[in-house]
Amino acid sequence: MILKLMNEFESDLMSYSPNPSISVDAQNNVVREALMHPHIFSKNGSLGEATPMTMGIVFSGGPAPGGHDVLCGILSHLRPNDRLIGFCNGPGGLLKGQYKEIFKQDMQLIEGLGGFDFLGTDRTKISTDDQFSRVQEVVKSLGIRVLIVVGGDDSNTNALFLSDVLYGMCNVIGVPKTIDGDLVMDPYLPITFGFHTATQHYASLVQQLFIDAVATRKYWHVVKLMGRAASHVTLEVANQVCPNACLLSEEILQKKWGFIEVVDYFSTVIIDRLAAGKPYGVIIFPEGIVDVVPELNAYVDGNVDPINHALASIGARPISLPEVSEDSHGNKNMSFLDTETIFIDAIYAYLNHQGSSDSSIQMLAHFFGYTGRSENPSSFDSLYSLLLGKTAYELALSNITGVIVGCEFSSKTVRPLGIPLLSMVTFDDQRQRYVIQKQLVSHTSTNFQLYLKNKASWVQQDIGFPRKEVFEIPNRVHLDYLNEELIE
Repeated sequence: MILKLMNEFESDLMSYSPNPSISVDAQNNVVREALMHPHIFSKNGSLGEATPMTMGIVFSGGPAPGGHDVLCGILSHLRPNDRLIGFCNGPGGLLKGQYKEIFKQDMQLIEGLGGFDFLGTDRTKISTDDQFSRVQEVVKSLGIRVLIVVGGDDSNTNALFLSDVLYGMCNVIGVPKTIDGDLVMDPYLPITFGFHTATQHYASLVQQLFIDAVATRKYWHVVKLMGRAASHVTLEVANQVCPNACLLSEEILQKKWGFIEVVDYFSTVIIDRLAAGKPYGVIIFPEGIVDVVPELNAYVDGNVDPINHALASIGARPISLPEVSEDSHGNKNMSFLDTETIFIDAIYAYLNHQGSSDSSIQMLAHFFGYTGRSENPSSFDSLYSLLLGKTAYELALSNITGVIVGCEFSSKTVRPLGIPLLSMVTFDDQRQRYVIQKQLVSHTSTNFQLYLKNKASWVQQDIGFPRKEVFEIPNRVHLDYLNEELIE
């Protein structure tokens, strides 16, 4: 797979056009008819002569490993008379006209490096008429013919509406980024850049905690992992590390569990291992668990009564209301919630309430999130990002707008694509607007079924020898798209 990505990236620039054999559905009356592309865009031959072009690029949303390689993917193939303008500090910087030109020699500074710090980023939502007018002014003043938006679901929703506002003046192309792994359109966009690196980073950290616990035969490590609505990160880490206990948000929704049921599950695993002479282990869960456990969801929304009622039922101390900030897209910052500490206190109380407390049970809280966003990209993410950048450039040279770069994986080939952004949009009843929806973990996916199959055996399992190797490419790509077996 790595070699296939490399070969595709190193190939000559090609033109793209609609592929009549791959149709997509699109919502009506969202953007102008010219952006209602009915087909996926794929390669269609060599590029002809094209006039010199100035492109703009902006990082949007949280950082993810591979952003700098997206820039390098463009720069590596940049024609002599084309220019690349980078907007500094995200969409907010775009609105302020903050920019710098990016040159081929910059590659030696940034290629293979994590973070978004070469340009910076933010979470500004461009949605008002004044903001759209300001983008038009900036684009016109710099002579930009193509704007490339590197971001997740919210950022690429922005990109769709920008393509409408800028139509005829400047084309807009999205590049899929998020460590959460929830920007998906099977099979044409199975994964975003950054997901693989972040999950390998978190898996390594969790594995180190597990190794220490087995060596010292003490401590339960309760780990919260980054990931808001979807649990793809936790699922990928779980299948690699095999923690003693794990819950995904999608599992809790399916089981319709409340706070006490979650605490009971974690406590039961601890009791079972204690009975086997193992007063130690690892528990992992996603930060987005607060959205699906009713008592925690009410807690985040400012109602502390349900969670305190549950805590009182097991003799635990009440908790006070948190301060939770939101970005301009309406996403709550779950990282400020000490969910892992809430669960630890509740488990101690539950064990005591059930008469199962033991002085050998000691729990430590951990949150792994921000470090994974700035890790240097894995070989997969680096090459994937280079290819995404190159493909965005090819789509730009092909005079295409209102699309996001995709990539179809199979056992025989890697096929970069252009996916109409409108085909990914649905109407969000809660927010009363059209958005690209976050894709949750599918209960029918091979990756999830593998997790369910093995989960019970992990309760008494300790990490051993030989150590499991890291996945060279994302495990869910192996299982769901390449039909390859799990790396043992």
